[in-house]
This record gives sequence, structure tokens and C-alpha cells, in this order.
Amino acid sequence: MPSASHDGVSLRYDRAGSGPAVLLIHGWTCNRTFWQHQVTALRDRFTVITVDLRGHGESSRAKKGYTIPAMAVDLEMLVRTLNVPHVALVGWSMGGMIAQELARRLGDRVSALALVCTTPGGLADPKDPNFDQARLDGMRAAVQSDLKGFLRGLAAQFFKAGADSPLHAWAFHEIQKTPATVVETCFDSILAADLRPHLGDIKVPTIVLHGRHDALIPLAHGEQLKKGIPGATLTVLENSAHAPFLEEPDAFNTALADFLLHKKPTTAESATPAAKTSPAPTPSPAPKPSPAKAAPASKSSAAPRSGGPAKAGRGAKPAAGKGTRKK
Repeated sequence: MPSASHDGVSLRYDRAGSGPAVLLIHGWTCNRTFWQHQVTALRDRFTVITVDLRGHGESSRAKKGYTIPAMAVDLEMLVRTLNVPHVALVGWSMGGMIAQELARRLGDRVSALALVCTTPGGLADPKDPNFDQARLDGMRAAVQSDLKGFLRGLAAQFFKAGADSPLHAWAFHEIQKTPATVVETCFDSILAADLRPHLGDIKVPTIVLHGRHDALIPLAHGEQLKKGIPGATLTVLENSAHAPFLEEPDAFNTALADFLLHKKPTTAESATPAAKTSPAPTPSPAPKPSPAKAAPASKSSAAPRSGGPAKAGRGAKPAAGKGTRKK
């Protein structure tokens, strides 16, 4: 099992495929197995790297170092340890915040940036239009008083159908593996992070992918990223909540791969009901990394395939009206 050590922490990672490197960064309480659909879809054209953040999955349970900058430093050291000359960053939720910070640290080494259901932060800023003190207080109280119940509800909010999603039980099982101290500390780090002043400094081609029904990090945060990052585009996955790469893996993988391959959507592709997108900017070509033997992906806890669109249930917002429009 490959791992990389930094600052006394061992980071568990997998590396599969060949071609330009893509680093997939999971979200709060989750682990690298959440990306299995993307590994399968991309490894024939890319070197796909998945990693467990410190304290998550099979990585070390460090006592400290759970700020967004500290976790970005972990991944910076991983990229340098793997001797990857250029890398595309794909970050989901908290992982998207880490990806924004990592892009600043790696500079020209980053070939492209994909931000999935994430935010530029400032969540504790009363002046931010997305500020909701009552909601934040409620989440913190739930984490401290009934972690299992909180995680059950958190997993439900990953999906448009809530706890009725066929993926809910699997996701709930996976996120319970994260220690309570890590869950709470990372929650505080998410609230403390404010990347808004640095959005204009991101100069790499960027796509924002967001689920229409995301209640954890509503679409307004994705629109804020698109507005703040020069040249960024926004693709909305119409039948997803917080985890579109699990709920709509085919539409998500197509949008992501087209972006990474510098392919602009055709008229037919743009009209696909599942996703609405505007043409992506053209990333600079990423050199092929040094050949490496692909590490086998973990199978024991791989994400199950979604059984298709599910009926809206608990925790789901009313579905948006049909039709597409470009953003």
C-alpha cells in the first residue's frame, strides 16, 4: 500500500493509469474511495492520484495540522514526492478549499483546477451573503452532542433523495471511520478559512461543478467562485445534491474529462439535461509524468454505482424546472 510521509504523518494514496496527472481531493469526513467512479473513468487517459487527507481514511491520525493551509502543505509535499511535473487538481467540498490553497502553493505546476460543490470560505463572516449563524451553531452542537446522528444526517445531505438514496448507507458507513476529534477540528477549520481575497490570484483554467440541489454548500457558493476566479466556468448537475460525482457519475465524468482534455462541448453535449455548462477555457498542456506502475485501487469499500435518478425524499429540495441555460 503506497504512502508518503510528511511532518510525521503518513498519507495513504493510490496511483492508477498513465498520462497527465490528476489529483482528486475528497471532502470533510470522507476518504479516497469516494472517487472510485472517477478513477475508473479517467485512468485510461490520465495518471489518477487519490489520497486520504491526514486523519481520514487510512492516513495517520495526527494530533494537529488540520487547518486548510496545513492540509494543502501535506498535498504539496505529496506532489513533490511523486515527482509530478504538472498536475490538475480536483477538489470536492472541504477538498475544494484545500485545492484552492494548493493551487496557490504549486503555482505553474498546476495545469487546471476543478472545484466541486465547494466554497471560497468566509462562512463565519457576518458580512458574507451566504452567512447563516443559526445553521453553523446547530451543526457544531450536533457534532459535539450526537456525532453518529450528525453523520447520518450529513450523509443524507450528500444526495438529492436524502436518506432514501441507495448510496446513503454506504456513505454513512464510510464517514463513520473518521475520528470524532478530526471531524470537529476540521469543521472549525472550514469555518475559519477565508480564500475570498485570493480568488483573483488563481490564474489556471478553472471549472466549477455544482449540484443543483446541494443544501450543504448551496449553488450560490459555486456562483461566487465562478465570479471571483478569472475565466472560470460553472457547470450545474441538475439531478444532484452535494455529491454529483456519485449521483450522476456519467455526466460528471464527461464534463470533467472534456475540461481536462481541453474539449469544448458540442451543441448536442450542451443540451444534455443532466448538466448545464458553458465552454471551458483551454488549459495549457500538461506534460506526461514519468511512467509509474499503477497501484491497485482499493476494492473493499468502493462506492456503489448509483441506480439512476431517485425520487426526492428526506433532506431534498424541490427539483428545479426542466430546460437548460448556459451560465
